[in-house]
Amino acid sequence: MDRRQFFTTAIGAGLTSFFSSSCLKSSLNDNKALLSSSLVNNNNLLTQDKNTSLKAAAHKVKKFYGTAISEADIQQDKDYAQLVASEASIAVTEGAFKWIVIEPLPGQFNFAPADQTINFCSANNLKLRGHTLVWHMAKPDWLSYPPSLSDVERHFTEIMGRYRHNQTLYSWDIINEVIADSPSDAEDQVYGLRKGVKPEYVRDVFQIAASIDNSKEFVINDYGCEDTGWKQDKFLNLVRYLKNSGAKLDAVGLQSHMWFSKNYGWNENGFRNFLKQLKSTGVRPIVTELDVIVDTPLPSTLAELDQMVADGYQKYLNACFAEGVETIITWGLSDKYSWLRHPDYLPKKLIDYKDFIRPLPYDTDLQPKPARNAILKAFRNVKS
Repeated sequence: MDRRQFFTTAIGAGLTSFFSSSCLKSSLNDNKALLSSSLVNNNNLLTQDKNTSLKAAAHKVKKFYGTAISEADIQQDKDYAQLVASEASIAVTEGAFKWIVIEPLPGQFNFAPADQTINFCSANNLKLRGHTLVWHMAKPDWLSYPPSLSDVERHFTEIMGRYRHNQTLYSWDIINEVIADSPSDAEDQVYGLRKGVKPEYVRDVFQIAASIDNSKEFVINDYGCEDTGWKQDKFLNLVRYLKNSGAKLDAVGLQSHMWFSKNYGWNENGFRNFLKQLKSTGVRPIVTELDVIVDTPLPSTLAELDQMVADGYQKYLNACFAEGVETIITWGLSDKYSWLRHPDYLPKKLIDYKDFIRPLPYDTDLQPKPARNAILKAFRNVKS
């Protein structure tokens, strides 16, 4: 998922009140030398169970582990492609199915990236999630937002019709991030939708999708719902409306870009209650874009940083599994390809500090980190 606005608005993980740029700058200056001096491969200190893949550990307790992939990354980096195939049973496309890629000009369709991704998944026995059909940040310049229903039907007919009988692609993110970032940005205060979007529009988009292919899993995907507050409430209201209106909504995607810090806690009980409420509507909550970052104050060593990330994974996954969540997808497998490390997506003051960003199970050298152990342990701790 493209996140150009994530850090600059400090909203992407729903933790605006906790993100202090002055505190971050001070902490970075204080800790840069210490962390830089510790940037060595400390994986020999870990006890990694490399004989058990994450997908095997998940399967043993009737769950699923997956990762986001880019068709370019898996084509250019064969070691990474092999790692993805060995660890995951599900993949989700980072960009191949987005409107701006599929139909950059009206009526001109480019299915090459999507087809390449499907071929990779099929060859490696991975199931694929199609992400995402409608998203305000992945529309071509010629397309309005929200797209007209006639454009939606025409576009969906092409893309969903093409893959209707494909057995590898099993799930569609029908609409992504339709909830506004804050009350002031919302079209209404009941559902909190983005400007110009009505709940009936979202319903109609799902109905159009179902009229073309109702055999796949249909998902509404959003971020910032892992913490109690305005956005969580609005998302729940929208899900209830869609289910009550008869829309084919099978699952809700919780992106789960998580922040953890020594200075504040995460409302685990509130999140678990949210999962209960979602499930009561008849939808399945799934974790679609999980990664973990450490907020200030930063630790003084890389080992401590990695352990904080691992602890964040385990805490979050334990809560998910306690409420019956079955599918866990990380937004990438290796820090090497994490969107969080890309200079285009970071504030300028953080560009020189990307070594602080280690949010995924494997490091930039494709070596396992404590985060992988934490995910493995969380699966193993699931009670049958």
